[in-house]
Amino acid sequence: MQRLLSLSLVFTLISFVSFSQDLRKRLGRTYANPDSVDIIFELEKENLQTPNDSGVYYFFVGERYNRNYENALAHETFLKSASLLDPTLSNDLISLCYIRLNRLEANSGNWDQALMYSQKGLENATFGLDSNYIGYALLDISVVYHDMEDYAKGVEYGKKAYDLLTHFSKANPTFVAYSLNAIGINFDDWNKPDSALFYHYKIFENIEKLDSTRITFTFNNIGNTLLKQEKYKEAESWILTAVNLNRKDQDFYSLAANYTNLGTIAYKLRDFSNAEVLLDSAYKYVELSQSMEKMRDYLEEQYLFHKARGELAVAMDYLEQYSALKDSIFKEERVKMLGELEAKYQVQTKERELAESRAALIEHELLVKNRNNQILLLVVSLLIILGVAFFFYYRQKTKNRHLEQEAKLHKIYAEQETQKQLHEQRYRISSDLHDNIGAQLTFIVSSLDNLKFFKLSKEKMALKIDQISSFTIETVNELRDTIWAMNKDSVSLGDLQARLAGLIVKAKEACPQIEFDLELQDGLQNDLLLNSMEGVNYYRVAQEAVNNAIKHSGADHIKIVFSRQNGHIRICIEDNGRGMDQAGIGNGLINMKNRAERIGRDLKIQSSLGQGTQVCIF
Repeated sequence: MQRLLSLSLVFTLISFVSFSQDLRKRLGRTYANPDSVDIIFELEKENLQTPNDSGVYYFFVGERYNRNYENALAHETFLKSASLLDPTLSNDLISLCYIRLNRLEANSGNWDQALMYSQKGLENATFGLDSNYIGYALLDISVVYHDMEDYAKGVEYGKKAYDLLTHFSKANPTFVAYSLNAIGINFDDWNKPDSALFYHYKIFENIEKLDSTRITFTFNNIGNTLLKQEKYKEAESWILTAVNLNRKDQDFYSLAANYTNLGTIAYKLRDFSNAEVLLDSAYKYVELSQSMEKMRDYLEEQYLFHKARGELAVAMDYLEQYSALKDSIFKEERVKMLGELEAKYQVQTKERELAESRAALIEHELLVKNRNNQILLLVVSLLIILGVAFFFYYRQKTKNRHLEQEAKLHKIYAEQETQKQLHEQRYRISSDLHDNIGAQLTFIVSSLDNLKFFKLSKEKMALKIDQISSFTIETVNELRDTIWAMNKDSVSLGDLQARLAGLIVKAKEACPQIEFDLELQDGLQNDLLLNSMEGVNYYRVAQEAVNNAIKHSGADHIKIVFSRQNGHIRICIEDNGRGMDQAGIGNGLINMKNRAERIGRDLKIQSSLGQGTQVCIF
């Protein structure tokens, strides 16, 4: 009978623990569903079974009051939650209650009460052997000392928190960032900006493990330190980033700090009108956050702003408000209580060190106990890994063999394709030689033969011979152009440009009254490549267009322009001559069109009488 009763008690305890865990998950929905908060609270309140369940329930109610800045109700509800929660079941929630109470008291300027709640949080976390929340309690103490302007102690406790968390293998990355922030803000207001920036920037070393919305304060704090170093523009950039992030979360406390700093930057830069607007915004968020600390900072900056502006009467009024607020914070009895709490902390530290030693011993025993099982598991895992590795090795080896064979086939195919392209190119060049050079040589031979059958005067004979000579020179030049192209696997834009530059030099010698230009559009690279057939036909079209402009246009300015269109090189030959009627296009222009079509390009001719001519191949 006694055994049955014991079993019944065990099962009842397990069911209560399970219900409390589920209750936390269900109440956690209030963060993501603010419109359904009242319904969720109403439904869950009816199902509370234990005092711990009630503590969990009141914690989430307190969170709602806290988010809505109903500070008095939040304070009362967190105290109620902490008194109901069971330290063995919900130790972390108790720590969170004391963290929230610390912030509420600190915002009201009650530093002694804020420090007391941090001490209670430290006691609770030490009882639960929770290193994360021990570290959080220490960093909260650091922030309280910062707000009390005892920066040496602030740095001391911030470093204790950081050292504890960095030596804990399961440390919460966000808590580590908070501890670095606590050290940084103490160094900042201690007038040690280099140390402050060192700790603030150190937060970003672990950025991949952090939620950026949880560390928005870092941007403002870096900006605040840069502001004190008079690096105003750099500071403004950091603080504006913080503003954008804090607006999304409606973080009034942080926005109060952001706008106070922006107002300070503005009046330091003598932009008083903008400073006034920014400080007004700061006051709005100070009021919404209900923070005495931010009100103190705001009043100090208003005093300095009006002093810089030369409004001494207004400045003195703000100075009196600032001094009165500061005096209310630093009362003698509060300073005495802080000393007592400091002594109490030293005792608790010794107790915590003993508790940590006991916990380390227990952890060591568990490690020894589990070592054999781990070794066995490791051996089995190694055998499995070796088997899988052999399988993948054999599979990869087979795959590599297939890839090698495939690569050989691709190489053979590529060689065949290259030979095919060379053959086609040779065929095109031989056709060009046959169609153009061959026809021209035939015409020369025919013209020379005809001279035997005509009795011409010396003048006409000389004229005829000159014509044949000119035609022969033209044929030789075309043959040289073809040989120039055949000697290259490809023709670069630089080669083509140099060839046309040579053409222009000769044209200038023959026609000094005409101005010639060669332009290359920005961004064109000289190493762009054409195949030899494209190169020679681009050149011949440009050559023909230049010759036509010299002979027929009456222009005094001829320009060759290189550019790029639809991935192809575009060459335009422009003149300012008399223009022409396109209805009367002759053989020269027809030949240019044929050359463009031969290499798959377009030829465009734009001309009108009295407006010059533009010939483009692209």
